[in-house]
Amino acid sequence: MPSMSPHHHGNPPPSSPPPPPPPPPYTLDPVPQQVPILGGAKRRGGSFGDGPYAATAAVHGTAGGASPGFSAGSSVSPSTAPTDGPSASASASAGGGRGGGGGSDTSGTTAKRFQVPRACERCKRLRRGCSEYRPCRRCIDSGVADQCHTAASAAASHPGIIMISSQSDTHAVHQRLLELVPSRVIDYCTDRFFDRLHPTIPILTHEYVARLRSAITQPPETGLESLCVLVGMCGQVLLQTGEPEDLFHQGVIPDRNMAFGRVLLETAVSAWQAFPRRSAAVTIEMCLFTFFLYACEAVLFHHSRAFRFLRETTTLLLLYHLPEGADETTRLVANRLFWVLLISERSHAIRYRRPITLQITDDTPSLDSRDPSLVGFWSLAALFRPIDTSFIALLNHETLVLAPSPEGLNLVETRVNSALRPGLDLRDTQKANLRVTQLWLRVIIWQLRLHLGYLVEESYQHSLTFRYPIDVAKDLVLSTRDLPTSSFRVHGVGMTEKLFDIASALVDVLARIPLTSSSPRGVDMGSMPEDDLSYLRLLIQKLPGGNTIYDDLLEKHIQHTVPSLAARRLGV
Repeated sequence: MPSMSPHHHGNPPPSSPPPPPPPPPYTLDPVPQQVPILGGAKRRGGSFGDGPYAATAAVHGTAGGASPGFSAGSSVSPSTAPTDGPSASASASAGGGRGGGGGSDTSGTTAKRFQVPRACERCKRLRRGCSEYRPCRRCIDSGVADQCHTAASAAASHPGIIMISSQSDTHAVHQRLLELVPSRVIDYCTDRFFDRLHPTIPILTHEYVARLRSAITQPPETGLESLCVLVGMCGQVLLQTGEPEDLFHQGVIPDRNMAFGRVLLETAVSAWQAFPRRSAAVTIEMCLFTFFLYACEAVLFHHSRAFRFLRETTTLLLLYHLPEGADETTRLVANRLFWVLLISERSHAIRYRRPITLQITDDTPSLDSRDPSLVGFWSLAALFRPIDTSFIALLNHETLVLAPSPEGLNLVETRVNSALRPGLDLRDTQKANLRVTQLWLRVIIWQLRLHLGYLVEESYQHSLTFRYPIDVAKDLVLSTRDLPTSSFRVHGVGMTEKLFDIASALVDVLARIPLTSSSPRGVDMGSMPEDDLSYLRLLIQKLPGGNTIYDDLLEKHIQHTVPSLAARRLGV
């Protein structure tokens, strides 16, 4: 299809000067634009609404009906924070985001030339004129600047990326992917996956990886999906686990982990786009591949693209049926993937106000808690079991046929509180994830109670009082201060956002409830709530996106909601 560039007017007359040379290939760093509201409607004044940083937000703009003496402050405006697209990820990695190094200098590498279409994909699809810069004016005016890109723009910015068209020969695709992930890369990433990521997302087994590696030596018609799973796994490992940079220093990969992980992701996405949409049965490899694409996009703060791949993965899994005679390895991988997706989808739904598709029914795969290596994973699944469709509907302020009841939220809270059994043998990464997630869910339940008017000034049940986030923050400090920062970092931006939600709720309470040295939940427990807020903020700064996005948002929230606290910190 020809370019839809408005500058195309055919050949110039002989007397005209020669046309200017074509513009250079677009890079992965378009001009940052204002953040789109990912949740739909724009925020009302003083309300967090449904934006990408709205997970703290039920407390904002909703307390008016709960108590005349507890009205939440205005929202933090994330209008300057990148949330999606290449500019966001570049900003995050450059500013101390996910470890493993940012970009790298490729000036010494001979880049392959690509034909770059001038119109972005959206304008080509709409058959509209398009400007030559990215994001283009039409996409900016439509509020979809994060979706403005050309099919070859990602490839042109890095010589290692191959853009695969739907007409590409599958043998060439297969060969290119094999070149990107030789055996040493797969060996390294497999070891790192089982060491760092498997305790939280145990969707692969050693037997299954061996099967995938055997399949990629087969003809592309039968081995391409298996190879794509391995490429996706390697991409997530390099993007999320960061250092050490052994592969780069040994010359196995041409760039540092983060940069080469981007190459793997973009190439994998283009392979996914080229997959023929046949009527053939869904395979477990297709489900795993799209899950790894979701995980990689989430690492890079590409929220819209991450949600698209997450929703595609859940849809594929709903369509997937275990083949007759499936062995135990396939059955095990499919069952674990269901629970990993259920956890991921419900966590994502709470943080970004999204709907969910997976439910727990009589046909849901059972949890085999006999495997001691998965005890932490089963505990995580137990935390999200009660977060069902009705809970998400309440959180999204849906119009309900049946009115919510305090007893329903009490039941959810009871199950969340009892999900973690004492005395479990857990890794530090599991301890960090489980402790923070449980306390975060308690804050989310508290915010719902605030919105529904269920909170009171004093109660024997602390979670029913307005000051409850003070208790949560205190518990978080006491239960996590002995853990290394690396045990938090490995969980990515999701961990950062959970801590940000807890800290924001604490700020709201500090603004509305005066605290003195005689506060019963302050000095008696070892520190003041302001000290706990400082601990939370320092921890957030060390995590992915902390310095580049969430610390700034928290600072703005403090200045707007508790200006006296901000002044004391500055010594004013």
